Amino acid sequence: MSERRTIGQILTSVGRITEDDVAVALEYQRDHGGYFGEALVACKLVTEEELEWGLASQFDIPYVFPEAEAVDPEAAALVTPEWALAHLTLPIMKTAESLQVVVDSPTKTDAVDELRRRTDLDIQLALASGATIRELIRQVYARGTAADEEESAPLELADALDAALQADAPRFGVSVRGPRAYSWWDDRGTVRRRALAGDWRTDLDRMVIPGPSEMTAGTTRTSWDADINRLGLVTTVEVQYIADESGREYLFKPGAVDPALEERFAPPSAGVLSEIRLLARSGTARFIVTTEPPELGHQIVPRLPTLLLDPSWRSIYITAQSRDAEEKAFSLRMPADPESWAAEIEALRAFHFDVVTVDLTGGDRAWANSALDVASVAFLLWEAEEDPRPAYEAGIRWHLRIQRDADETLVWSLEPLNV
Repeated sequence: MSERRTIGQILTSVGRITEDDVAVALEYQRDHGGYFGEALVACKLVTEEELEWGLASQFDIPYVFPEAEAVDPEAAALVTPEWALAHLTLPIMKTAESLQVVVDSPTKTDAVDELRRRTDLDIQLALASGATIRELIRQVYARGTAADEEESAPLELADALDAALQADAPRFGVSVRGPRAYSWWDDRGTVRRRALAGDWRTDLDRMVIPGPSEMTAGTTRTSWDADINRLGLVTTVEVQYIADESGREYLFKPGAVDPALEERFAPPSAGVLSEIRLLARSGTARFIVTTEPPELGHQIVPRLPTLLLDPSWRSIYITAQSRDAEEKAFSLRMPADPESWAAEIEALRAFHFDVVTVDLTGGDRAWANSALDVASVAFLLWEAEEDPRPAYEAGIRWHLRIQRDADETLVWSLEPLNV
């Protein structure tokens, strides 16, 4: 067997770097440690993409640019979105004997070995950049099933609105042409369409307040602010309406986050926001939150449900008696004795909240398990220097970091919790 070429040899052979560049990178590696490829990138001798291509060549695996629509749904269904994001590993094609998996590093042995044990298939690797895989994961799991939506069973209006709001659609609507009515929603750039069943007109007037029948009477074009009430979950929307002799269009745009709140706490990038919402929809969104400076955490944690999720999600903020509760957050103050916190939090399970945010210090964190039982989505404020193992043992697998720069800009990052 021929000896595997080094990254330096591969990139030199194609004329991307010179021997002098290799010497510069080796000196950087001696001073700073790490891998030779990382040194090349740190010295700006190659780009991340060029390094990844070199790694693919070194390990004789394809470097790919996968598209969501080309991913085999049966392959992607072998893992959860949480697992895929945590490992930056996604199955993209399945046959009777093999499974092609895209990874961001050819040395991802743990994730690949797990898939091999779970499926008993021959694993074939393909390489892509971490950013490419993250976006692919978001698109694949937002895509839902591969069934032809036009041929799927019609939806009740309530189910259609639920699907749109749970997908965080920036716009959705109802289209009427003659006797036929369709719901539609914007799913990350892909428009989903489903026929409507039942008495959707009555349902529309019942769920949208003020009702469309009242607001559109005698006009062919209008707009108004309304609330969509889904079994007590209220979402504020702007409604636009147009009509002619052939049909009608209802367009709904969910209300944006309070501008004053966004000015105070700039939300994360679209990528980080999409991943958090993807985890929330999968029911596995449990995070420790660390901030810099530390006092930022006390200010922002109670506002995370509004900043990151659908404002209609029912949330509760748990804090200590010694700390002022955020005035606009539904909150519960804990007794002074940390020994009683677990029992106090346990009593909240019966309320079935969607989101819980927790700002507590003191005690041995024994209350963490109880906090995770309050809601499927949980944000626990954690001091940066504090041992994260109690959180990991309680079942938290994600770390949300929020840092305020010198210019007051907020920098958000999301990564798997490492212990």
